Amino acid sequence: MPAAADIDLVALICSKLCHDLAGSIGAVSNGAELMAEETDPQMRDEAVRLIAQSANDAARRLAFFRLALGASGDLTDAMPGSELQRVAIDYFAGGRVAFEPPALGAVPGDVSKPLGKALLLGLYGMAAALPRGGKLRLIAEDGTWRILAEATAPNATGPNAAAKLPEALRNGLDSAGPMPTEPNAALARHAHDLAVLAGFSARLSQSSDTTAELAFQRAL
Repeated sequence: MPAAADIDLVALICSKLCHDLAGSIGAVSNGAELMAEETDPQMRDEAVRLIAQSANDAARRLAFFRLALGASGDLTDAMPGSELQRVAIDYFAGGRVAFEPPALGAVPGDVSKPLGKALLLGLYGMAAALPRGGKLRLIAEDGTWRILAEATAPNATGPNAAAKLPEALRNGLDSAGPMPTEPNAALARHAHDLAVLAGFSARLSQSSDTTAELAFQRAL
């Protein structure tokens, strides 16, 4: 019989997926309604633009979550590093947080699937550390994968101007803490479990007001 905690974790993750996709899919529906009602060519063109943009947004979100959370194939299979990067680049394209992939040749051709999924979820979680926008960098070196969140407006003022590690990410990655009770923490806990399955541990740190880091290191 499945544990209640596992059922709750799945429910929280599903709630997050629905929340993130609802806006884009709703916009497609709104655009279709506008197309059906409007006779003005300019307004119909605007509806087509809205539908295309929203459908593309939903498609790239689905591609990201499918790779990060989906069950295609077996967990012992490898994940191509190029696919991981492509999905992450598409997901963050045009948003307030930019993604900077590793330098050409710095990533192995394949990574273990659990690690690849953990990295994608780590990128998703660290984007929340940049409420005013910024840049995410993925760095692979000496068996360690580092996700750097860098605020790009260091001279801005206010509580949301700098990089700040979200409590949900801290709580979710702390396997010794209580089970998550909100969706972002549930995704972080799943990232932690995937990293452990791949033989890695997760460590959060903040070196300055403008830079925070999530590192996946090989467990000893």
